[in-house]
Amino acid sequence: MFQCKDVAEEASNYLEGDLPIRKRLGLFLHLLVCSCCRNYLQQLRQTISTVATLRPTEEDATDTKALAEKLRTLSESKPR
Repeated sequence: MFQCKDVAEEASNYLEGDLPIRKRLGLFLHLLVCSCCRNYLQQLRQTISTVATLRPTEEDATDTKALAEKLRTLSESKPR
């Protein structure tokens, strides 16, 4: 029988359908009796859904060459 710690370890695999049938069944049976783990799984599903919906866009205007040169200059000027 699965324990709560097992659910936490296997939750992602469970949601992605990557668990062998025996483990999937064991986890399902645990979820039938454990409301805390059901809540945890529901929160995980909601988080995944929210992140997938929002998909923040990154606007990167950083001049990486200038930044690398500045870091190189700083590292060379520090006493070792």
